[in-house]
Amino acid sequence: MTAASDRPAPVLAIDIGGTKIAAAEIRGRQLIGRWQTATPRTGKGDDLVAAIAGLAPKHWVGAVAVATTGIVRDGALTALNPQTLPIEDGYPLAQAIESVLGVPPLVINDAQAAAWAEFSVGAGRFNRNFAFVTVSTGIGCGLVVDGRLLTGATGLAGHLGHTMAEPDGVVCGCGRRGCLETIASGTALARRGGERFGRPVAAPELFETAAQGERSAKEVIAVAVEALVNAFADLTAAVDVDCFAVGGGVGLAGGFIEALQARSLLLPRIFQRPIVAARAGADAGLLGAAMLVDGNFHQK
Repeated sequence: MTAASDRPAPVLAIDIGGTKIAAAEIRGRQLIGRWQTATPRTGKGDDLVAAIAGLAPKHWVGAVAVATTGIVRDGALTALNPQTLPIEDGYPLAQAIESVLGVPPLVINDAQAAAWAEFSVGAGRFNRNFAFVTVSTGIGCGLVVDGRLLTGATGLAGHLGHTMAEPDGVVCGCGRRGCLETIASGTALARRGGERFGRPVAAPELFETAAQGERSAKEVIAVAVEALVNAFADLTAAVDVDCFAVGGGVGLAGGFIEALQARSLLLPRIFQRPIVAARAGADAGLLGAAMLVDGNFHQK
C-alpha cells in the first residue's frame, strides 16, 4: 500500500465561467474538494484572479490547471464574446495566477478541457475523432482529432458557436453576424422566445412551454436544432468527426438531444454521425484541465 506521504500532491483545478468560478482539488480522476464563487464582472482580470486566490486552499498543491471561457494564447486570455466574460484583451492570466499562487498554471479553454475529459473517461471513449459541444448560455466546442486535443496556434480551434449559421442574422458579441451562438444558445432561445411571446422568456420556460405543445415555442427550438445539426455536418465535413457529445443546460434539456438525433437523420448519410449525451458530468472542465496538466500537455 502506498503511504499518504508518497502520493502525488493534488492538482488545483479552476474553471472560470461567465457567472461562476469553480475550484477543486483533484487527485488522479477524483475530486476531493470543491468550492465556487460568483465571477466578478468588472472587466478587470485582476479582480478575476483575486476571486481565484480566495478559493485556493492554503496548503500545497502539486500543480494548477485553469479552464476558462474565452480564447487562450500563451497563457493570456481574451474574451471572444465580451458579453460572456468581460476582461481586457490579452490579459496575462497565467502570469497573474502564478504571482498569487506561486505555481505556474496550465491555462486552456473550458470547452477544450471538457472535451478531453469526455474523450478520456466519458462519451468520447473508443473514438479517434470526437467533438464535445456544450449548449448553454453560449455554445462551446472542443475537438479531439487523431486522439489529440486541438487548441490551435491562437487558441481558436473548436469555437463552433462562432461559425456562421445565418448570414443576415443579428450581430454576435464576437463582432460577426449570424453566428450559431445567436441562434441556438440559451441566450438566443430566450431572445427569440421573447420576440415570439412579447415578454421575457427564459430558455427553461421555453422548453416547458414546448413540452406542453405550444407551437411558437416548438418552432423556436426547432430552428436552433436545425442550425446545430447543420453545424455538426459542417464540422464532420472538415475533420470527419466520429461522434458528437452534447452537454450544457440547453443541450441536456428534456428532448433536445433526441431532436438533434431525429433532425440529423434528414442529412445525407455521409454527414450523419452519432449524437449522444455528455457523460463526464458538470465538472468535466475541472477534470479535463487536471488530466491535461497531469499528462504534461503542451499547447501548440
